[in-house]
Formats: sequence, structure tokens, C-alpha cells
Amino acid sequence: MCETTLALREPLCTPARGCARKSPMEATGPTRPLSFRESAIYGFGSLGANAVYSFLNLAAGLYLERYPAVPTWAVGLLSQERSLAGAFAQPIVGAVSDRTRTRIGRRKPFFIAGVALTAASLLYLSGFPPIVPMLVVLSVNAFFLNVAVDPYTALMADIVPPGQRGRVGTVLAIFNMLGQIAATLLGLFLWDRSPELVFFFVAAILVVAFTVTTIGVHEPPAPPAPTEPVKLDVGGYVRGLFAYRELTKYVLAAAVFWLGTGGVLPYLTRFGVHELGTSEGDSFQLFLPALIGTIVGAIPAGYAADRIGKKPVVAAGLLTFSLLALVGSQVQNVPQALVAMGFIGLANGVWTALNIPLLVDLVPPERAAEMTGLGSGVWSLAQPIGAVIAGVLIGGFDSYRASFVGAAVLVFISFLLLLTVHPPKISQTA
Repeated sequence: MCETTLALREPLCTPARGCARKSPMEATGPTRPLSFRESAIYGFGSLGANAVYSFLNLAAGLYLERYPAVPTWAVGLLSQERSLAGAFAQPIVGAVSDRTRTRIGRRKPFFIAGVALTAASLLYLSGFPPIVPMLVVLSVNAFFLNVAVDPYTALMADIVPPGQRGRVGTVLAIFNMLGQIAATLLGLFLWDRSPELVFFFVAAILVVAFTVTTIGVHEPPAPPAPTEPVKLDVGGYVRGLFAYRELTKYVLAAAVFWLGTGGVLPYLTRFGVHELGTSEGDSFQLFLPALIGTIVGAIPAGYAADRIGKKPVVAAGLLTFSLLALVGSQVQNVPQALVAMGFIGLANGVWTALNIPLLVDLVPPERAAEMTGLGSGVWSLAQPIGAVIAGVLIGGFDSYRASFVGAAVLVFISFLLLLTVHPPKISQTA
């Protein structure tokens, strides 16, 4: 059994050392395509996780209206599916998952722990506790879920062949949107009556959905565990990371994307209330056309990616997203906003379907959870920072429209960064 301490070490072989190193696609990986039933069972985890993420993004801003002492810039920081604490802990969680060997697998113990902690924190928050414990729990709640989600993401490398990941990514995107639609409808119909019930039902969706995936997915035999101990060797880890140049460039491009969208989502319901004049409950409807559009956009994106490559499809989606976000910043009423959000959803469907499959293509399978945890960690840092920036812009311009403009600029920069990434060529899987 390998030693596990708080550390992450560089790979034993790097190009700089002159030793041969297989690319992620050259390493041994899954070869049997998943059936639709197997893909759907795997997708339930995405449904549960994204019900919570959507709820945090949309409802936390309204939840914090009950705590007037919380300033506007902090609302965006707290109304997040990402956690600043997770930014530093997620790569370590992933590395520990890669080294875990249990009778039920190396990923499932993390599903169970992360989901249990998240459900408990949601039920606690439903009681509107005093401000200090509320802030503590709300701050770490997203990280609790990432304890489950990062190993869940890495499971794609364990069970899905590279040439099928675009299509499976589409399945995950659809389940992702179904989870978000469920949370949005709960908010739309129940928030004005009983916020406590919304918390309860979202927690129930999370537990049931991950139970389906945990029981239904059969993890393959684990490869040999990485031999390097997990240590807090930041310099060595960063040097090792840069050996995976394309992965590094992609994580950076994705981080800028999340920096932009992290400034929009937490304020979307407030945009409806303060700019368009809706009630708190009705403001949830702004998200529905984006969710439906995401499903519609994700389906062709996944199939196109498995035929022409993930990068060109993602690049087209990012460019379109940027332009549409700029248009969306200028809507004047609810009908215009609904149309704009629907089109933004189409572009977001490309990203939702292909973000993780493209990331997984770039990681070495034996370190899949560690590397996907690293990516999630960087993005967990980017989203709250983006939310704070957006909050400052909103305060400076006295308008929630500023968050859309900032997102448009940052997503365009993400598009430019993505053009520098050169993913490996993938053979199509039937």
C-alpha cells in the first residue's frame, strides 16, 4: 500500500527528463462502449449534483436577502456551486481517490461521504440559522458535494472509451439539465410559499440520484495505484503539472470561462427582481429557457464531437456564448430575457456536454481523479473570484447588467485560449 500524506508529487517521467511517457490516450483504458442504459445510470449522479448546484446558484442570492448584513459582493461569493476551500482540497481528494482500494471501488466511498455531508448541510440551512453558522455551512457546502463529484467525473475515464465520451457527455448534459430544471421548478412553485421545502426536496433529489449511480455502476478493476506519495509539495507538483502542457492550457481556458459565468449565475434571480421587476419566485423562470436550450444544444454537440473532434465544437460554442451574453445584457423585459436565455442555453449546451469529456481526454488514466480534481480546484477558485468581480462591477455601475457584459468578455478570452490547446486524436467508438 502506498503512503498517503498531504502532498502531490510530479510524475516520475517528464519530457524534460528525456524519458518516454505515454499520452493519456496511449495508456490502457476502457474499450467496451456503454449501453444507453449504463450511460443513463451513470448520468443520475449528474442529475443529483446539478440539482444542488443550480439551487445554490439561483436560490442562495434570494436566501441571503434574509440576511441584510451580507454585502452584495459577498452574495456572489456565497451563491456558488464552487467553493474556495475546495479549490485547494479538491486535487488532494482526487489523488486520494486514485489511491483508494475498497471492496466497492475507489470512487464510490467518496460518493457516499460527499452526498451525506451535502444533504445534511442543506437540511441545516433550511432552518435559516444564525448568520455566523449559516455563513460557515454555506461556504463549505459546495466543497462537500465536490468530494463526490470529482471522483464521479474521474469515473468517466474508468468506464467510458475515449471515442464515446462525446455522446456520453451528451447523456450527462441532459441529466445535468433535468436536475437543474427540477431545482428551478421547485423554486418557481414553492419558494414564495416555503423555502424550507425547496431545501428538503433538493436534498432528496441528490440522495436518490446518487444512490442509483452508486448501486448501478460497476467500477472496473482498479489499475495499479500511483506510486508517488500524496504530499504538500507545491513546487514539485506545479512542475509535474506543466509536463502535461495541453491539460494545463485547457484548465486555464476553462478557468476563464468559469470566471465569466461565475459572475452571472449568482445574480440572475436578482437581475430579474431588480432590472425586470419580477417577484422572487417568478425570477426562477429566467433560468428555464436556458436549461431547455442547453439540452437541445447538447445533443448535436456530443455526436458532432465524436465525429469531427471535441475542440472545434467547444470553440464554436464558446464564441457563440460570448456574443449572446453581450446581447443578453441589453434585454428590457421578461419576454426578451426569456428568448435571450434560450439562445444562451443552446451555446451553453455545447460546453455542458463536452467540457468534462475534453478534460478527461487530456488526463492520464492512472491519475484521473487527481487531475480532474485539479481542474475542478482551479475552476472552484475562478468562479467565486468571478462572482466577486461581478459584484464589484454591479455596485460600480449600479446595474446587474454589468455581470453579463463581464461574462461576454471573459468567455471570449476563454475561446482564444482554447485555440492554443492541441488534444490527442481519438478514434471513433461505435
